[in-house]
Amino acid sequence: MDQPMADFSPAAALLQQARRVVIGGHPQMDGDALGSLLALRSALMAAGRQCVAVTQDHNAGKYGFLAGAHDIKPLDQAGDLSGYDTCIMVDCGAESRARAVLQRLAPGTRVLNVDHHIDNPGFGDVALVFPHASSTGEVVFHVLEAAGIALNKAAAEALFVAIVTDTGRFMFSNSTPESYRIVAQLVEDFSLDVADLTGRIYRSKTMQRMRLEGMVTQTLQTRLDGRIAIATVTREMLRDTGCSEADAAEMVTIPKSLAGSMVCILLREVGDSELKVSWRSEGQIAVNEIAAQFNGGGHLRASGANPRGKPIAQLKDEVVEATVRALEETLRRTGGAIIV
Repeated sequence: MDQPMADFSPAAALLQQARRVVIGGHPQMDGDALGSLLALRSALMAAGRQCVAVTQDHNAGKYGFLAGAHDIKPLDQAGDLSGYDTCIMVDCGAESRARAVLQRLAPGTRVLNVDHHIDNPGFGDVALVFPHASSTGEVVFHVLEAAGIALNKAAAEALFVAIVTDTGRFMFSNSTPESYRIVAQLVEDFSLDVADLTGRIYRSKTMQRMRLEGMVTQTLQTRLDGRIAIATVTREMLRDTGCSEADAAEMVTIPKSLAGSMVCILLREVGDSELKVSWRSEGQIAVNEIAAQFNGGGHLRASGANPRGKPIAQLKDEVVEATVRALEETLRRTGGAIIV
């Protein structure tokens, strides 16, 4: 990472001092959040710390094959967290996404915020936020190294999942030489079985999941001569297929795969007056600026929001029209150049 090791010193010192640690992530944890959480848990426990990993979800979903995944406790079953001296929140771009965990802590519990979202406000006693990192897993790798806390194979596999999933198997623009170097080191140092790990991540779809993908593909629409691709997940689709909200969130890859698109939108219906929206960009537009219009945020090229309070059709129209306006303005200003 293009950061001096001194940048990690406050976080490294906190980890060195920690003895009883709560580790949590955002709701509907993805591969980066779960991988980062489990890597920290494995490495810290091997170093003699007492750890409890908590989730705002029900389970680890398709990442349940990772060591320690079945020991993650749903927050409502985690018991008393007042006896812990340190809390690490991973991959939470806003304090609101961590609040359910933070409000369970005793006063005086030190909070370490480990993240790579560009709009992370820096909450916590120590905020370790590097927007240029490929993933939160990459930040975790460096802070453990700075703290002198050794990795083990379980932690290495979890970090592999974190980095590989957040870079889209190194197909996304956030893939950097550093992310390649870290994964290469993990594979070499711990003899990771890359074929097995990637197979577990990407070749583990259920029939229900594949049916959902077919349904979502049928909803594809475009705007601006194909520069914007839009897909929708309805509540009926999830009910009819038995798929989860985590499955629904991953449907963003469908509009993103459309040739010629510069930005894609996934619209997930939550209720009659609530949407969850995911934007992905190929780099010609800063989608976090669009998400901010709907009180959301995220990365330059991957963001989300949760607009609500209006009829669902109106919310969809507002999201799409805001995206059209933003892309038109950006193309006028940049001519379609990649935004760095």
